[in-house]
Amino acid sequence: MNEINKFPNSFVSDQFVPYITAKEVETIVDSLAHTISQKYQGEELVLVGALKGSTPFLSDLMKKIKNVKVYVDFVKLSAVGRSKENNGTIILSKDLKTNILDKNVLIVEEIIDTGRALYFLKNRLTQASPRNIEVITLFDKPYKRAVPIKADYIGKQIEDQFIVGYGLDLDEYGRNFSEIYYLKYPN
Repeated sequence: MNEINKFPNSFVSDQFVPYITAKEVETIVDSLAHTISQKYQGEELVLVGALKGSTPFLSDLMKKIKNVKVYVDFVKLSAVGRSKENNGTIILSKDLKTNILDKNVLIVEEIIDTGRALYFLKNRLTQASPRNIEVITLFDKPYKRAVPIKADYIGKQIEDQFIVGYGLDLDEYGRNFSEIYYLKYPN
């Protein structure tokens, strides 16, 4: 079977089923943007997205933040040497270009599960002496945490399910879907 036919176009199959509609995602993003707009009204805010998954969430969020001067930058993190026995090492392959010294920083995540990469990133950005640093996540799985980190703003806490869509992928597939699907039968 070639890669393009790995999943049906609708992505709904015996394994993947609809979980969160595009409208529900939009409502969550609207609510988070309203909260951020109120907190940072009249201030400057640097949104830091972790590539690639946070891109749709960051894009929609920043368009809905009002009365805040928003800057956007991205980082790319990856875990190398990860296995069942080893958590691997977090590598920063793309760093910020924005100077965050004495600035408000909001790390934008699409999902937090173990929190290892986020923990690394937050500690790394703290070394640049921002005024404050907070974390916003669309989805949260707090019971999966392997390190002591939590989000300041949470869109929706979810069960321990593998989800795809709205930036979340399975082998790079599904990031562009506006709906969220979950894997019914883990493989």
